[in-house]
Amino acid sequence: MSAIDLLLQQHQQVEGLFQKFKAGGEDRIQLIGRIAEALTLHAVLEEQYVYPMLKQHGMDEDFDRSEEEHAEVKQIISQLLRMKQTDGQLETVMDQLISNVRLHVGLEERAVFPRLQAAADPKRLEEVGRDMEQAITKLGHQELLKMAEHQEQPVIS
Repeated sequence: MSAIDLLLQQHQQVEGLFQKFKAGGEDRIQLIGRIAEALTLHAVLEEQYVYPMLKQHGMDEDFDRSEEEHAEVKQIISQLLRMKQTDGQLETVMDQLISNVRLHVGLEERAVFPRLQAAADPKRLEEVGRDMEQAITKLGHQELLKMAEHQEQPVIS
């Protein structure tokens, strides 16, 4: 699977989690944890594998904007993870997260990913996709929620 295909798949997964949160029914704090974990994993993969490709192909503006958007999302996730289910601001902060992520995803899917796909060697995108899949396995054994809460960056070896 190419790096871009893997990221698109993760976008769909996160959107599904957002819809579950909005529908209610599940333990909201547990769902926030799942969302935080999925977004943290996704951000790590983009930052460590895809963003260097953006720089390599002269997509510096996309890189800079994406870095800023990730920083904002990480701050919101950290805030959410410290909130209690009874906190009156929970819904507002979650709405802010959903809005920011959807804006970021929309830009990636409409502009960034198509430009990267046109610029990068398809074989290289497949290689990076495989590397990302291996990283997912390694990261599954790390404490993604702790990293999200403290805005830490894991080291994938």
